[in-house]
Formats: sequence, C-alpha cells, structure tokens
Amino acid sequence: MDNRINKIIHLKNGGKYLVLNQAIYQGKNYYFAVRVSDDEEDIIDEFQMLSEEVRDGKIFISTVKDPDTLKLLAEYLESAS
Repeated sequence: MDNRINKIIHLKNGGKYLVLNQAIYQGKNYYFAVRVSDDEEDIIDEFQMLSEEVRDGKIFISTVKDPDTLKLLAEYLESAS
C-alpha cells in the first residue's frame, strides 16, 4: 500500500481530496479525506471516507456509503491516531 497521507486524490467527477489518514480493511485501502479547491490551495469543509480498489491493474476510488463500514473505519482511525 502506498502512503497517500498528505497527497491529493483526483476523482473522476472532478473532486479533489487531500488524504488525512488511511487504513486497510478486508484487503481494501480506505482514505479519510477533505475536499480541496480546484487550484488545490484551500480546504473546503467537506470530508469523505474513500475506498480504493484495484481491478485489472486500474485504480478505482469511490465514496464509502455503508453506515456500518463508516462507523468501523472511524473507530479504527480514531484509535490509531
């Protein structure tokens, strides 16, 4: 797993997120991230838990929507800090 903390992830929808923390759970990479402006100079008050999957050698990033997974990851990341 690459360390993506303090790096910006560009999503397909055009959103840009600065990774604040990351974890591995059930073989997937997860990132707690905050949105940044298009010029990457300002932080926007919008936080997301993102999930990374590698399929056929390509990286896919999506927003975690499952409440149980979000709760578990939040507890894990809080205890790890």
